[in-house]
Amino acid sequence: MTAPRLTVIGGYLGAGKTTLVNRLLAGATGERVAVIVNDFGSINIDAELIRSADKDTVRLSNGCMCCSASDGLAAALARLCARADEIDRIVIETSGVSEPGKVAKNAHGFRLPLDAVIVMADAEQLPAQASNRYVGDVVRRQLAQADLILLNKIDLVGPEALARAREEILLNAPRSPVAETTAANLPLVLLFASHGLRDRTDGNFDDLLAEPSAHRHEASYESWVVERGQPIPRAEFEAMANNLSAQAIRAKGHVQLAEGPDVRHLYQQVGRRWTLSEDGVWDVGTAGTRLVAIAIRDAPMAG
Repeated sequence: MTAPRLTVIGGYLGAGKTTLVNRLLAGATGERVAVIVNDFGSINIDAELIRSADKDTVRLSNGCMCCSASDGLAAALARLCARADEIDRIVIETSGVSEPGKVAKNAHGFRLPLDAVIVMADAEQLPAQASNRYVGDVVRRQLAQADLILLNKIDLVGPEALARAREEILLNAPRSPVAETTAANLPLVLLFASHGLRDRTDGNFDDLLAEPSAHRHEASYESWVVERGQPIPRAEFEAMANNLSAQAIRAKGHVQLAEGPDVRHLYQQVGRRWTLSEDGVWDVGTAGTRLVAIAIRDAPMAG
């Protein structure tokens, strides 16, 4: 039995990993893909893709699967490897504060041939993130561990800011090829054409991993949930969002507005920028506002 090939997708909070994974699932043709999600929020899979759910695995109508890593990455990999005859490729979406090179090395213990570690970066946020005293080490290490970097959200920046983001990548990952994207939109074949970039059949991951960091990433962050059972007037929600964006570095979830309570809205926030967009209608019994936020512990809040 041929083992599924492995692709690891990393990048800091809000870089666009989930958007890329959704594009991958929606556009998957001719390859049976299983995705492991290991982020602080749940994946937003388009409803028309979902066929059925079996415990932590969601079966998709296009032959793909999505598997939660809520009980640990090793457990999720073991579940999928036990069904290797159904899968051509496993894609791991790592946590926004993890080191994707380490995830790839751990996954190698399951004898999965690795195509590439792909790291996404937010063109608007990258320079400030890389120089931030609290998160800079994480961001720089993620870039250094990339076989391929996707510089995302280039539509949000001007030429000077884009140049600064490019310089940051060149400083931390001078040998990694870079693709620039808007909303993680690129031909998916490019993600898998990276097969052969590195030969790690001998288990050597030294090119991915810098000296170990003594910093405990999980101790640097805190997360919380904002829930409202009743529809919220738009003006009240906008005030809430402005307050949340001054506290959290990343937040996402669904919102029920009083002006059209039958419409589900998707909230996305990275840094001080937030958006609210229509996202279909509510499934039975799911209406309400529920946001997941993450912040840097003990960091001064934005004014």
